[in-house]
Amino acid sequence: MRVTRRRAIAGAAAGAVVAVAGARGLPLRRWEDDLTGACGPSGPAPPRATATRVTLGTLRSRYVAEPVDFAVGLPPGRAGSACAVCLPGRGSDARWVMDTLHVVDFVAAAALGYAVAAVDGGESYWHRRASGEDRMAMLLGEFLPLLHDRFGLVPRAIMGWSMGGYGALLAAEQRPAQFRSVAVSSAAIWPTSAQQHAAVPDAFDGPADFAHNDVFAGSPRLAHTAVSISCGTADPFLANDRAFAARLHPRPAGEFVAGCHDEDFWRRMLPAQVRFLGRHLPA
Repeated sequence: MRVTRRRAIAGAAAGAVVAVAGARGLPLRRWEDDLTGACGPSGPAPPRATATRVTLGTLRSRYVAEPVDFAVGLPPGRAGSACAVCLPGRGSDARWVMDTLHVVDFVAAAALGYAVAAVDGGESYWHRRASGEDRMAMLLGEFLPLLHDRFGLVPRAIMGWSMGGYGALLAAEQRPAQFRSVAVSSAAIWPTSAQQHAAVPDAFDGPADFAHNDVFAGSPRLAHTAVSISCGTADPFLANDRAFAARLHPRPAGEFVAGCHDEDFWRRMLPAQVRFLGRHLPA
C-alpha cells in the first residue's frame, strides 16, 4: 500500500478520495488531509550512499509462483555483518525499499554500518493463502537462508510498512529468537476478523485464516523483542496500531504524530527507526 504526495494533491484538485493501489477501496489518504496539513511535512531522502553496494537478484521460490526479486545493500567492508530485513507494502517491491524509501541511505547517513535486505511483497499479505502462495514461508525458509549463504549476513532485525508492517510483526512473533528487534510504520493490522473483512476483505481467506495469523493474539511472543511502532494521526490504521502498541510490555518505541499512510510519513520515521534497529543489532 503506497501513495505519493503528488498523487494525493492531484486527487485533491479533482475533489476525490485518494485510494492506494491494492487497498480495495480503503481511503488511506484524503484530499482534506493535504488541505489541512494533517499529513505533516514531506519526508526528504538523505544523500545517496555511494559506498554502499546494492546487489539485485531473483529468488525462484517453492511458495510463490512468479520470480521474487530482492535487493541487498552491503556497507563497505561489512561482509558477514548483521542485517535488517525489510518488507514492503502491498504491491511494492524490493527496489521501492531502496529507491523510494532510501532505507540504505538512511542507514549510511547515520553511520550505522549494518546491511539492509529487501524482498518483493506481492499482494497476498505475508501468510499462507488458499491459493497456495505463502510469502512468509518464502521469507523465513528461503530468503533468510539465501542472505546467509550468498552474502554471509545474519538477519537479526526486521522492518515493514503497511502490509509489510503486518508481515514484520508476524515474522517477529513467529521467530522471536531470530529477530531481536522489529520496527514498523502504519502497520495494516486489525484486532478482529470482522473489522479486517469490512476494510480489506481479501487480506485473509476468512475468520479461521485471520485467527491463525492474528498478530494481536500473538503479541505476547514479542515480550523479549525490541519493538518500534509509528503511525500518522491521519492514517486509517491509527487506532489499530495504538491498540496493538498498548498490548506490549514494555511499551514500544515509535511515534504517533501528524502523518498519512504514505511515503512522506514513512521516510520521516526512518532516521529514528534505523537508529533503533542499530541499537539492538549485534556488532
